[in-house]
Amino acid sequence: MLLATGTLHAEPLQLCYDYGCAKQLEMEISGEARDWLAGLFDDLHDATIERSQIQHAVQALYLLAAQDSPLWHDKGGDRFDNDADGRMDCIDHSHNDSAFLHYLAAQGWLHYHRVDDIVRRTRYLVAQHFASHITEQDTGQEWVVDSWFNSFGEPPVVVPLALWKEGFSP
Repeated sequence: MLLATGTLHAEPLQLCYDYGCAKQLEMEISGEARDWLAGLFDDLHDATIERSQIQHAVQALYLLAAQDSPLWHDKGGDRFDNDADGRMDCIDHSHNDSAFLHYLAAQGWLHYHRVDDIVRRTRYLVAQHFASHITEQDTGQEWVVDSWFNSFGEPPVVVPLALWKEGFSP
C-alpha cells in the first residue's frame, strides 16, 4: 500500500467530492509514493513530455486517494453518478486536480509549467465547467488538466485552454 502515516509532504492534501466539494478528505502521500512520483519527472527534456507525466501523476494520485475514500465510485461527467458516495462534479475535479498539481510543483518536479488558478467556461448562459490550469513557462501556452470527462482511474485530458474554452469534450 502506498499511503502511509509517514510522509515527506508536511501537510496532507485537501481533497473534496460529492458535488460542489460538499465532503472533504485529507490525503497523505507516503515516502514510497513520493519516490515513485518523483521518478515520473526525472530527466524530462521538454514541456510535452512533462504534460504527459502530469497526466500519469494525477491519475496515480487519484488511485492513491481512493484507497481510503469512496472516490473510485465517480463516473465520467455527471450523468451516470446518480447519488453514489464519492461522485465528483467539475468543481470537485478542478479542486482536486489543482491540489495534485500544486503538490507536484511544491516538490520541485515541474520545470516547464507553472500551476495557475482554476479556469471556468460558460456556455448557453447557464452551463459552467471548471478545470485546473497550467501555463508552459517558455511559450506562455495555457493548458487545462481536466479529469472530469473520464471515469475514475483514467488519466485526465490535457488540452490547450483556448480549445477547452471553445467547448472541447473528448
